[in-house]
Amino acid sequence: MTAGALAGIGSIAGLALIIGLWLYLHKNAPKFTTLLFLLAGTGIGGLAGAAIAGGVGTVTSTAASATSRLVGFSAAALVSAICIVATLEVVVKGLWKRTATPKRYHPWLALALPTIAVAGGVPIISSLISFLSGAMGEAGAALTQLSVG
Repeated sequence: MTAGALAGIGSIAGLALIIGLWLYLHKNAPKFTTLLFLLAGTGIGGLAGAAIAGGVGTVTSTAASATSRLVGFSAAALVSAICIVATLEVVVKGLWKRTATPKRYHPWLALALPTIAVAGGVPIISSLISFLSGAMGEAGAALTQLSVG
């Protein structure tokens, strides 16, 4: 990814987080707040999730005994299960249904979701977040190009 795309992702994620925090503190537009937190989490969580996944991969690849590998596999399965439940909670209960009323924890869960998904390595959710991050990068690079000239 280019430096312009990374700067664009950072600026979009920061803007989404600031607006989302303002809406959260004023208890306005809970669905839109959750969506903004999800966008911010996608921008922020991409790098953090990749670093966590790399660290977990290093730890599990250097494990010598079968027990250590089994524990590593169990931890990865547990993180994947948490990621799937968190995704269902945010998307279905917090954003999807027209009559959905997000709880106060939905934005924070949406902020953490991309990091959990990338670290857990859930293929479908990771690819969706990667797609969203790529779109944010392209939009951010275009905005950066417009502002810089």
